[in-house]
Formats: sequence, C-alpha cells, structure tokens
Amino acid sequence: MDESEVKRILLTLVEPNRGDAVSSSRISDTIIGWRFPSPATTNDDEPDPPVCEWSGVECDPTDGTVIGLNLENRRWIESLLGYTAPSVESNEGEPSNPGSLRVKRNYLYKKRLLEHNRERYGKSSQPSPFSPFLPSSLGKLLSLRIIKLSSNQIQGPIPKSITKLPNLEIFDVSSNDMTGSFPYFYSENLRVLDISKNRFHGSLPSDMFAHPSVGPGTAPFLSSLVKFDVSHNGLNGTIPLNGRSGTYDSELKQDLSLQNLKFFDIGYNLFSGTICNNFGNLANLNALFLEHNRLIGTIPKALYRGSGLGANPLPLVQLYLQQNDLSGTLPSGLATLPKLKELFVDGNKLTGSIPEVLCTKELNNVFLNDDEAAQGCDGVSCPANTISTEGVAPCSPCPDDGGFNRYIGRHETECKSALDEVEILDLFFVRTRGEEWLDEAYRWEKGSSACERKGIECNELGNIVNITLTSLGLRGSLPTELGALSALQVFNVSNNELTGFLPSDFRFSPITKFDIKGNRLSGEVPILLCIKDGINNNGIGPPGVNFELLYSCDNIVCPRGSYSNLGRASIEHNVTYFIGRDECTDIIIWGKQFRVADVKHKITTVVPALALLCALLFFIAKRITRKASFLRIDGNHVSSKISSTRNIALHQFSSASFGDDDYDEAVEYHSDDDWTAAASEGDVSRFTRKKSEMVVLRGLS
Repeated sequence: MDESEVKRILLTLVEPNRGDAVSSSRISDTIIGWRFPSPATTNDDEPDPPVCEWSGVECDPTDGTVIGLNLENRRWIESLLGYTAPSVESNEGEPSNPGSLRVKRNYLYKKRLLEHNRERYGKSSQPSPFSPFLPSSLGKLLSLRIIKLSSNQIQGPIPKSITKLPNLEIFDVSSNDMTGSFPYFYSENLRVLDISKNRFHGSLPSDMFAHPSVGPGTAPFLSSLVKFDVSHNGLNGTIPLNGRSGTYDSELKQDLSLQNLKFFDIGYNLFSGTICNNFGNLANLNALFLEHNRLIGTIPKALYRGSGLGANPLPLVQLYLQQNDLSGTLPSGLATLPKLKELFVDGNKLTGSIPEVLCTKELNNVFLNDDEAAQGCDGVSCPANTISTEGVAPCSPCPDDGGFNRYIGRHETECKSALDEVEILDLFFVRTRGEEWLDEAYRWEKGSSACERKGIECNELGNIVNITLTSLGLRGSLPTELGALSALQVFNVSNNELTGFLPSDFRFSPITKFDIKGNRLSGEVPILLCIKDGINNNGIGPPGVNFELLYSCDNIVCPRGSYSNLGRASIEHNVTYFIGRDECTDIIIWGKQFRVADVKHKITTVVPALALLCALLFFIAKRITRKASFLRIDGNHVSSKISSTRNIALHQFSSASFGDDDYDEAVEYHSDDDWTAAASEGDVSRFTRKKSEMVVLRGLS
C-alpha cells in the first residue's frame, strides 16, 4: 500500500467532521500532519510531511509501515478535531486520598452513573456538536499493532474490520462512550484488551476462554494476553472460565493459555454466577477485580491455593471482591498469598469473624490512609453488628438485634433495627407489586396482623410458618429480609412472574419445603442453600444414594436450561433427574440451546416467507405441468410418422421457430384439459405440429 493511500485512510479519523465545525485551521499547532491539502497552496509552499512523522503515528523502522496509532487522552478530539468541551471525567468533586485505586474506581463509577442519569432524564449539558466514531477503513492497515484512543468521547460500535486486524497487540478504547456487544478479536498476538468505561452490553462468549474443542468462539489470543479490562460497562452473564480453558500441552502436561495474564478486570458490571475455580490456573495473575457485580457463592480456595498438581499460591497483589452477594465466611487461607496488599470483601453476605492472620498483614493501608487501622481487623472489613460508609475502618458499633446486622462489612450510615414479621410482609408486598396481584382477596392491608392475611399460616406462638402465594402474578424481586422469618417452614411462590436473584438469606430460616418453580428468576442457586439440610429433603434419602444427589443445588430449584415436573430434582419421587424449570422453555437445535420463545418468534417471521415461496413454486410447477400436457402425443400416430417422415421432420424442425407467444396462444384457445395433438392430422394446429416434430426428433436422436 503506497503512502498516499495510507494517508487517505488515516484522514478518515478527521474527514467525517470537516467543515465549519472542524477544519485544518482548528488543528493544534503542535500537531504534525493530519491536514488536508489546500487548493490555495502548492506542495512547495506547504510541504506535506511523511506519514511516519505525523503526530501519534508510529512506523516500523525496518519497512516504514504504520504499526501504531496513539491519540489517547483526548489528543484525537482536542488536537485533531479542535473540540475543547470539558471531560466527563473531570476532577470536580473528586474525594480526598486520590492515591487509592479503590477510591478512584468508586468515584469514577459514581461520576459516570450521575452523567448517565442526567442524560437519561434529560438533564445533561449540551451534547457534543459531533460524535467521533471509529472508521472501518482503519481495518485496511493490516500492519497495525497498536491502537490507543482512550478518553476521546468516541461513540458507536467497534467496526468488525478493526477486530480482524491480524497483528493487533494493544487495543485501548477505554473511557469513551462506545456501545454494542463484546467484540471478537482475531489477532493471535493481542496482549492488551481494554474496552473499560464504555457502554458495551450483553455477555462474554461462553467459550471465549475455553479449549478450542469446546466451541468455535475460543479467543485466539489466550497465550499472549496480559491485560483484560472490560470494567465499568453493562456486561452480564457468567464469567466464561468454567471447564478447561485454552490450549493444553499434553507433553508438558500444563495449560499454556492465559499464563501471561496479569490483570483481569470485570468490575462494575452485571455479571452473575460464582467465582470460577479456574482463576487458580492463572499462575501470573497480579490483579483480580470482580467488585460491584452480582456474584454469589463462596470465595473459592483456588484463589489462594492455585489449581492442579503442584500448584502454588497466586501472586495476587490486589483482590477486589466487594459489593457482590458472596456468602459463607472469609477464608483465612487468603493470608497465604505472599504479595497481597489490597483485599476488599465488604458489601457482601459474609458471616463470622475476620481471621486474625489477615488482620496482621497490614492490608489496604493506601486506601485507609491510617497505619493504625491497617494493622487491625477493621482494615479488612468491619465486623458484624457494626456499620461503615465504606464497609471498612472506621467502624461504628450497633446493638445486637438478634441477627439483622449479622453480615461483616455492611455499608450503612446509621444502625437499623431488625424488622418484625408484619414489616417483612409489608416489604414483600411492596417488592412484588401487591396492588397488582390477580386475586384481590390476597391484597393485604399494610400493618394488618400477619396471621390474618390470606396465604399466610402461623403456629400457636403467632410466628409465620407458611407463605403460599401461587399463580397470583407476583412481580419484582424477593427481599432478603425474608430470611429473618425464624419459624418459616414452607415458602411457595410458584407460577408467578418473579425476577431478580434468589437470596442466600433463606438459609437462616428452617425451611423444609421451598417452591419457586415457574418464575423468571436469574442467576444460580446460592451454594449455602445447596448444602442446607432439610430443605426439599436436601441431605435426606435412602441408603446408597450418591452424596452429590443428596446435597445438590438441583434439589432447591432447577437452573436455567433444564426442567422437571417439580421444578427441582427429587430423590423421594420417581422424577427424571433434570436441571431446569417445571416445563421445557429451551430447545436444542444442532447442539445449540435456544429459548422456545425466541424460536417461536423466528417461526412467526420465517413461516409466512416460506409459505409465499412454496406458493410461488407451486404456481411454477403448475405452469410446467400444463405445458407438458400439450405435449402428450398418441404413440401410434408418432410411430407411423417416424418410418416415413424422418428427413422431413428434421428439415421442418430445423426451420421452425417456437416461442412463449405460441404457447400462450395455444393455452388460450385449447382450454380442454384432455386435449391432445392426436385428434386428427387435419386438426393439428401450428403449435401442435411444432411440438410433435420436437418429440419425433428426440425419439430419433
């Protein structure tokens, strides 16, 4: 590719914004190149510098090809496009202690959330007069290895032509306003992938980090990747690290994929599910950021033990797990991480106490800015029955109310008293849109006696033991406060429209029958519910039953993608051991899983088109059939003609002409379906004669 073509491609970064708003006169004087030729000047008056001298352009010193484009930190939008509006990420209102990474990340989240709400509700400032976007023509520069365009207010998706660049090593478009789903990159040399602080949505491909035999979506850059950052977006789904990841070398007996990965950041998204044990395979991982998501389950031992034979503790320096729905206790094994400096677990549903071995590691001192606090347990997380605005020191004590403040690292500004059973039911009524319940008899009056409400049963002490509200159109999410019902044994809200996630707080109630089938709940079953004795006969079964069946999440509720007639697995009933709903809402086509609703939608759009096509084909076939009916010739008549008129027939056929007009005329005149060319020789029309001669010729050839 010659230099003029390269310049033309690079100028597409500026060209869409030419005109009065942006012109060469607005380009910063410190910028070299990036100017369009002016008709009023000549090359002698204003020489055009080589593309390798252009600001932000890097070339290979050996062959002069363009290998890098670095216009990060607003150099594109300000220096090339002349736009000087204030940045969304200005320092106005930035809190103290800027040296803490946690403070910066949390501040950025709140700042961007505020800007998003302003835009959503029409309170944002005047928008940019133009919106820069990535031109697809950059994908023609096949030699590109580096693209750095962070903090330039870029909008729109990432063009597929750019994701297909074969030599791409660094791709950084962080801190922009880009949208779309997660892009698939084709380069096998990608080391840095940073699309953080944008508006990407959807899920990561389930086989993105999988062995190539698992599926076609395996990323080709698993062996080279050093930094993976998709934080501060709207991505959802589970973390795609389940099963064996990447390429396994059978001779070396080790996994070669993601072994260079040092930085993994999916914080501030909508990811659900559990923390994968396969993080223990990432032998060089220094920083793991999973905070502000919807992750459930316990903190896996693989994070500090590693995975596989002869595994060593990970070289983690930073581990951010705060603001999820993790449960269980804080493992003391995290103290064995030799390089750990920052550990945040507040804002979860962890119980118990802070292990003393963690308290002596002086963790989080940069964030706390207090050496004394860093030397105590409060520097890791505030204990139960205390509150803190950040979940860590300084912590304020609360009165022991019997369990409402049972979690460590609570984020509150004031102590709150435990709700009584009436208040819990009122909260449940509001959260599930009680005013819209289908049966008015169930629409409770606020503050009324719990035991007198329809669908509620109490024991002789007046405590709630049974909540049964089936097929009432309940919508919304289940409040975590339901776990504070100390006598609850039956909870049945089946066949409603509940959404959200299943709270792990139910583990604190003595529930024996738990039925939530036929709803629209997301995520996975909290692991501490899966090991709870007695719930749906969990842990109870005849002798010889597999332990994994006795204690199973499937005994609580079937996860998405599977079903049983109970909505869960069962040992005491003769039920096929599925995992899923009470009816099959998914379908398998060619080994891939689809939602039935999506398939039905496709059918309703495709079937009419297929019907129209079939009707057209039927019409064409009918026309062909009618054409053929005119060619039926009496066999005796034809055979008598063959012996005497072969030469004549050949001569007539060679000189005759037959077109569509002849056919249309014959069809219009001869409407009798039984009409044939064998009625009599004198009645044979011109059409019949020509067709007869054609058949004769075919018979002789």
